[in-house]
Amino acid sequence: MFMRLARESRDFVAGILQSLPISSRILGPPKGFYNSFEDYVCATADRHANKWPVLPEEKRRMNIPGTTPEKWKKIFQPLMHVSPGFGLYCIGNGRFHRDSWTILTNDDHLLTPFSAWMGSGPRDNWLFKKIRLGPLKRIPGKTLLLVLKRNYYHFLIEEIPRVRIAELAGFPLESFDHFLMYSPIHASQRILCDRLGIESGKIVALENSPHVECEEFYFTTGPWHYGSVYTLMAREFLLRHCNRADIGNKRRLYVSRERCSHGKISNENQLLPILFDAGFEKIIPDALSFDEQVALFQGAECIVGVHGAGLTNVIFSTPNCRLIEIRNPTYDKNESYQARGGNIFWRLSEFLGFDYYPFFAVPDGTRYGAPKDATVEHARLPNLTVDVDAFGFFLKRVLA
Repeated sequence: MFMRLARESRDFVAGILQSLPISSRILGPPKGFYNSFEDYVCATADRHANKWPVLPEEKRRMNIPGTTPEKWKKIFQPLMHVSPGFGLYCIGNGRFHRDSWTILTNDDHLLTPFSAWMGSGPRDNWLFKKIRLGPLKRIPGKTLLLVLKRNYYHFLIEEIPRVRIAELAGFPLESFDHFLMYSPIHASQRILCDRLGIESGKIVALENSPHVECEEFYFTTGPWHYGSVYTLMAREFLLRHCNRADIGNKRRLYVSRERCSHGKISNENQLLPILFDAGFEKIIPDALSFDEQVALFQGAECIVGVHGAGLTNVIFSTPNCRLIEIRNPTYDKNESYQARGGNIFWRLSEFLGFDYYPFFAVPDGTRYGAPKDATVEHARLPNLTVDVDAFGFFLKRVLA
């Protein structure tokens, strides 16, 4: 009861502040939102406002994997995948709010297509219920919004390829004075940033600055619903910045999560003899250098792994590679992860020309530790127990 009254009081105060002529830079929530970049351009006299189209819109009919049991076919949605056209955009004195993944305009409105919705529409963005958005850091010159997440998958597939989108729009990295991003902490992130020429002195670290205003603010189309054209572009771009070693082709890889705190196969030791008998070698991605991971996945003809960051390296694999993903079958139509993140490797396989085979294992209730900020690990990455006999039969079918 107390919590409900506190929320209602906060919402009431936020509503009053929104009606007053006070910018959310200082106090209160934003004043409204624009449904499109074009709406913003028409409504304002922003001399910096511009856009540079790069990649076309895509519509693609997806295929449910043929080995999927009937009861789990509902997981593979949507079957009509729509990917927006990708481009680079610029606004003057634009703001970014890290915790809500929101872009705000100079006249204090959300840019809806480039911001997260915390519900069914832009009005559900929780900034509209904030009394203060936090201290504001102002950045002069040209700033490119680059990396919003530190997770390996998001960094490699969704974030770093923004550099290529900017290049294709006619803006090489040296065009920018600053990069708005999290500081790279993992070895692979630091290596890629060094090879791309992202100087540490130009990074405006999001972990230290959750609310930032940029004199000339550049950002790309949000890559959350990327398609085949984007994926192939990202693959080619990433491979250009890898030092590839020739370690042989036709390898069979088992990607282990034994070093992870969650999302592991609890009975992995029972599974390994079957994999070894079929010619698989066990790899632990975080025990390898970035270039070693690239080389191994490029040379793989078949990859087996439980859902997790290590499988992100399939972006480097070649067409006709076979990918067996061991997955949690838990499905909840109200869990947005299932519709987006849960199917990322299915979609990557469709876009890159892989043969994708899901194998469903059972969450086993064993204890695990999830990252402290993870909100869906219970549905996404619990520990799993694999039916070893069923998997052995399944593997023979795939390899036949």
